Amino acid sequence: MVNQFTGITNYYDLLMMSGYYDYYNIAQEAYSIVGNNSQVLELGVGTGLFAEKYMEIDNTCQFTGVDITPSFVEIAKKRLGNKAKLIVADGLTMELNKTFDVAISHAGVWLFISCGDRLELVSHIPDVQANYQGLKNLARHLRTGSYFLLSIQKLRIDFEKNLPGGIVYSQLIEELEDKVDHHTRKKSYFFKKDGEILAQEQLTVTLFRQDAYQKLFNESGFDFQGINNDNSLAIYKKR
Repeated sequence: MVNQFTGITNYYDLLMMSGYYDYYNIAQEAYSIVGNNSQVLELGVGTGLFAEKYMEIDNTCQFTGVDITPSFVEIAKKRLGNKAKLIVADGLTMELNKTFDVAISHAGVWLFISCGDRLELVSHIPDVQANYQGLKNLARHLRTGSYFLLSIQKLRIDFEKNLPGGIVYSQLIEELEDKVDHHTRKKSYFFKKDGEILAQEQLTVTLFRQDAYQKLFNESGFDFQGINNDNSLAIYKKR
């Protein structure tokens, strides 16, 4: 099971639209790798903000977005209309009955964080072995030679951000299990106003160290191709 964000749905979109991510830039970088007229799959489409920017840049693509949180998909449908196919699905078990030219995970099921001189793979699938299942299932949905693009983000620990309407967003990180090849964290998200909690969510994520995520990708059928020019995307190719 992939983590869900049901508890913070009503405020998540407000946070994401506040400059939390530069959706246009990451969409432009992804497009520069993928090109026109592609079958695009986004893992963790959320409320559709990345998809919206990507399709503004490339209106020739056929875009499919999946997310495990139904309330996110409902917001995405209102935002995108019939421009994209949006599906409530678990990345571990999804069966989309088609293959794609590229899969993109921008802060979705998987992403990378930059930890100084190294990267760690962050997974919203807490169970280690289930990540193999998830990546192998993804590989089934990609054609040979297709790309898998994962965003690279700066390490965010505890912080607060002021949002419109006097709402304050904060997140707290707590280290849990620490093993040789991976470690886990509990992430707590809060939306408050005048000191009162409006919404909150707690998730557990797994962070794979380099040797572990290299093994994970290799055994799932993906080869590392490099990192793009502005260090915002890790590029893998389906064998």
